[in-house]
Amino acid sequence: MAVYSQESLYVPREFKEAYKRKTRDYNGNPGEHYWQNFGVYNIEAEIIPDGWRILGKQTILYTNNSPDSLSEIVIKMYPNHYKKGGVRANKIPLKNLTDGMDISNLKVNGETVSLSMDASISNLAHAVKEKNTNNNISVSYNSTFLTLEFNKKLIPPNSTTTFSMDWETEMPLIYVNKIGAYDSQSAYMGYWYPQIAVYDDIDGWDKNEYTGAQECYTDFADFNVKIKVPKGNYVFATGDLLNPKEVLSTTEYSVYNLSKRNLEDLNILNHKAKKNNTVGSPSIWQFKAKNVRDFGFGVTNNFNWVANTTTLKNKAVSSNIIYSQKDEKNLRDLLDTQNKSIQYLSNELPGVAYPYNSFTSFIGVPEFDGMEFPMMANNGFSNNQVSNNLMTFHEIAHTYLPHWVGVNEVKYSWMEEGWATFLTIKFCQDFYRGTKFENYELKRAIRSYNKSAGKQWETPLFSPSNYMVVRNMHFQQSYRKPAFMYLALEYLLGEKLFKTCLKTYLNRWKGKHPSPFDFMFTFNNVSGKDLNWFWEKWVFEYGYADLALIKIEGSKVVLENIGGLPVPVSLKLTYSDNKTSVINKTPEIWLSGKSKALIEIVNEEDLVSVELITSAFPDVNSTNNLLEVYIE
Repeated sequence: MAVYSQESLYVPREFKEAYKRKTRDYNGNPGEHYWQNFGVYNIEAEIIPDGWRILGKQTILYTNNSPDSLSEIVIKMYPNHYKKGGVRANKIPLKNLTDGMDISNLKVNGETVSLSMDASISNLAHAVKEKNTNNNISVSYNSTFLTLEFNKKLIPPNSTTTFSMDWETEMPLIYVNKIGAYDSQSAYMGYWYPQIAVYDDIDGWDKNEYTGAQECYTDFADFNVKIKVPKGNYVFATGDLLNPKEVLSTTEYSVYNLSKRNLEDLNILNHKAKKNNTVGSPSIWQFKAKNVRDFGFGVTNNFNWVANTTTLKNKAVSSNIIYSQKDEKNLRDLLDTQNKSIQYLSNELPGVAYPYNSFTSFIGVPEFDGMEFPMMANNGFSNNQVSNNLMTFHEIAHTYLPHWVGVNEVKYSWMEEGWATFLTIKFCQDFYRGTKFENYELKRAIRSYNKSAGKQWETPLFSPSNYMVVRNMHFQQSYRKPAFMYLALEYLLGEKLFKTCLKTYLNRWKGKHPSPFDFMFTFNNVSGKDLNWFWEKWVFEYGYADLALIKIEGSKVVLENIGGLPVPVSLKLTYSDNKTSVINKTPEIWLSGKSKALIEIVNEEDLVSVELITSAFPDVNSTNNLLEVYIE
């Protein structure tokens, strides 16, 4: 396999340092000194549906695998996104504003930490802060995280530190930004517990605020979670349910076990048929998940639960949908779509077996929206069955990126949303092959891309995603543009080689944190091609998809690349006898870097017209896509 250096690409200083330290390799592999830190979260939480309050206590065993002695620890407090005065990039209903997350009784290796607010912290500028030298640990607050600063005893390499704390918070009373309440009886809990931030080999501590525009960069961890809910409530969560016999009725437990080996849909819970069992002691649901990036869960006492098993080559996956009765008319064959999605991802593209034991769609969002969590999605629905099916697939596709391969989706959302969009386009073409919906997702993506491409705020993909607070900018840069870059890359390499590169990338970086360079250098390495010319245009420079037919010179068509991106070319030639032919060129036609290309024509003497075909790839300006030949 070939190895290509960074010489023709712009590589920022912090990335060069990582390569110098050999935590990453120019062939796209994790370096011989690659490391990442790890946590074990033991959480006990009580859910109070009236107001959707969460009372929690937790212990975190945090292992510092880095070569550095840590002088500080950053703890994310994501629910402060809803705190009055919090930093936000999205609109929040006033009803959803809260007092944020309150952490108390915080201890580090048994040492109590004083959590009094430091008055020197400013929202306007970095304030000079004097550490409290009377204590080993000082605390400073930002909007959605706090920092523990160690004045004396640092956290050494290859050590495990115990953090314990009590806390309480509340979820939004109205669903917003992918989590919150659907009604007084059902809600989805995401970004709900204090979490130690990522400390990595490129940026050090992740001190980005959670603004709601992007999602979260999280480390891999083990979770042992106990969730107490009032009697009659059901909990659906990341991981394996450890005590189903204790929390389900005898009938529910029997059907639940049967669903683990049954290919047919089974109704484990039907809200209409459920007896009133809301009186009595609270129930405690216990879950365990190993080596996952996050933990989310839904709570309800009025949803239905349908499940079955989908079989892969070497494993069975438990497949579940949890939904409100009011949405049943929109579900139709959704569980079947969910299973076919898992099978497509496992067997076709990317062709890597689904890595977990289960997948659950928790369906209650009161709008057409969806959000991925490990082994789960938090979804809503429209009246359009095709859209519902494709959104279901899109959220399952996120299993691979960012959950199995832990990309920094705060800085590089194009490395996960772009892949999910690309994979959805491919799945749609397979799932609806031969029907009018075959290119439904492709056409939708082309329309959206063309509407926004080439405008000032369409910055290079490498621009940090967390700087993108304009909604149109975020969707263009995170979803549409990268999806078409991956599609152009598939045209360039061919489907077989492209798939080999993608599978290798996923397997190299499963359970790890790849950077954009790790992705690009892996494709260089595995393909045996120096693709830096392609990355330079698509990732690091301004540009958009726009070709123009200029003229016909003898037996050649002159084509201009106005937008500058290396895109595929498809030309339709029409002759005087009404016969047609098509010429296809991969993006390699732009390898020279020149803005114009010459394409050879066959039988030019009988040619009537040349037309750019733009049904399979975007082209911003369609007015210059046709050349007609004047025949005397």
